[in-house]
Amino acid sequence: MIPADRAVPRTAVYDEVHSERNRAHAKHGAAGNSRENTPWDNAEWLPILVEELGEVAHEMTYDVASQGKMDRMRRELIQVAAMACAWIDALDEGYERK
Repeated sequence: MIPADRAVPRTAVYDEVHSERNRAHAKHGAAGNSRENTPWDNAEWLPILVEELGEVAHEMTYDVASQGKMDRMRRELIQVAAMACAWIDALDEGYERK
């Protein structure tokens, strides 16, 4: 447990989130579906983020095999974090344009 008066350490998870953003961009960019070039107010952000979160919820249901569950859950959470970070970056770029 991290004491409240100490900073949260930067761990490898941040690098994994960045790698996931690059993987998704490479996968979806060729078809023009990458979020990396999408303005923050595009209507597709929320449905995609919710879909990713739904995959996390699915892993928590009673009928999902427990073997490998933590690995799958972690992988899905990395995808949620990557999408959320991409949307935050789009918001920040939107502020910079104004």
